[in-house]
Amino acid sequence: MDKEHKMDAIGDLYERFHQLHEEFGRLWYEHTFLHWDWWISVVLSLGSWSLWIGYRKKNSTHRLLYAGIVAILLSVCLDYIGTSLGLWYYSGKLTPSFPAWLPFNFCMLPVTIMYLIQTKPHIAPWKKGLFYGLSTAFIGEPIFAWAGYYVLTGWQYYYSAPIYILLYVFCDWLTKRDTYERTHRS
Repeated sequence: MDKEHKMDAIGDLYERFHQLHEEFGRLWYEHTFLHWDWWISVVLSLGSWSLWIGYRKKNSTHRLLYAGIVAILLSVCLDYIGTSLGLWYYSGKLTPSFPAWLPFNFCMLPVTIMYLIQTKPHIAPWKKGLFYGLSTAFIGEPIFAWAGYYVLTGWQYYYSAPIYILLYVFCDWLTKRDTYERTHRS
């Protein structure tokens, strides 16, 4: 395929993608926006960050946010890959233009990780990671699947557990780097 045909083929694909996105936007506006599932998404999003703001250790804010931002970036990338491969999709989305479910990737996941990092610092990170990974994969995901937010089409919950475990352990490790003063560790 020469350059011109390649550009035309890619242009056609992007045009179809744009049309599908507009169709999805209309469906979202008519059947999700301001409906019960949208409101629950709003409450979960705002509630997560409100709880974190109220209960975070103030002197650890920057290192915890660093871990939270890394968790967001990694989870969004992994979520994009999974949705692109057709392994799952979301309904009840907060916005129609993002493939991930924002309340989870941008709110609940990072806030939970940040909260666990600061809570009971004497517990080994791998134990907390194991708790986080197993509870998220086998309690959190099934609840959101049951509620209709998360639809598995080629994925199993047990695939998620090691990913969540590694994500937590990595984020915890980031907060304990020498760039943070030891007196500010929690």
